Amino acid sequence: MKPIILSFLILFSMSLKAQNCNCLNNFDHVVNSVKLNYAGYADKVKENNYSEFSLFTSKLRRKAAKASDVKSCCIVLRTWTEWFKDHHLRVQLDWRFREKYPDITKQVNQYFKGGKRVPLQANYPDNKSDLKLLDPDAVLLRLPSFEWSEKTVIDSLMKANIKQLESAKYWVIDIRGNVGGTDYSFNSILPYIYTNPIIGKPDEYLSSKGNIDILKEGLKSEELNAEAKSFIKKLILLMEEKPGSFVNPSGVESVETKLEKNYVYPKKVGILIDRNSASSAETFLLMAKQSSKVSVYGENSAGMLDYGNTQFFNIPCKDLNLVIPISRSMRLPEHPIDNIGISPDKKIDRNDPDPVASVLKAIRKD
Repeated sequence: MKPIILSFLILFSMSLKAQNCNCLNNFDHVVNSVKLNYAGYADKVKENNYSEFSLFTSKLRRKAAKASDVKSCCIVLRTWTEWFKDHHLRVQLDWRFREKYPDITKQVNQYFKGGKRVPLQANYPDNKSDLKLLDPDAVLLRLPSFEWSEKTVIDSLMKANIKQLESAKYWVIDIRGNVGGTDYSFNSILPYIYTNPIIGKPDEYLSSKGNIDILKEGLKSEELNAEAKSFIKKLILLMEEKPGSFVNPSGVESVETKLEKNYVYPKKVGILIDRNSASSAETFLLMAKQSSKVSVYGENSAGMLDYGNTQFFNIPCKDLNLVIPISRSMRLPEHPIDNIGISPDKKIDRNDPDPVASVLKAIRKD
């Protein structure tokens, strides 16, 4: 199988010599960083909305000048990033702050509770990657996350159950609540559901000094394998050659993935999704839907895929983090997914008492 490098996640934070929680300073830092480093800035801030955006920014800047604590400052800064309607772009409380002050964290989350994401349903399975036999010819593959840490878990799960997987006529893959992580995590699943070449659009990356610097620091991470490091080094060289522009490290307008083998089983695959299936989970959907074996069930996915490869930028106040997507999909502008989501082939009500059984029934009927 050819290696698939569609996205990666580097959780690197720039170290700062001193804590500076003056909210106005942090607001100006966030606005400047987003303007320079966010891959969606030029797509979102246009001539027809520039006046509105400038007025909105000015009003929030005055509020930032009056914000006297971390909670109120976080609300002001996050309100500004929310204007872009991109859930990958955000200001958030640092994890250390969240652990130390859970009540404040809860209050901030409550303030923004009107978002699209909803709490996990009562009929969600255990929130861990798992494989379960539904009946003699059907299995349930539960994949609640595609984080880096889950890749090893998923690969081991597939390897340990290879006989069962290769003899099961029907698969139900449940990715409800899966908010993504890295495309590497689902590589071991693709061969089983593959039927024909998979066509995808690559990402292009915004070349800025801030993005180059954070990628260079990210190369020091011991979690990156040799393939990922090689990709990032190539990306940095391209960025340095074309400052201020977008670069496409793949060098092509579309990427075709061909596999040598078609597995006899599974015959049919039903993927169960919900409005919390996001980011790399949506990349998985786009690839899987191209297989003649696959049908998708549930409700529209989250719609968080147009801008990605998020990087964590520390801002002057260490209690806050700025998260910026530095790439955009070359599907744009013709085929946007953000705030729309990927539609299922068949709707399943989120109040269905047993959606897994409903999916299995549907793929058997098909």
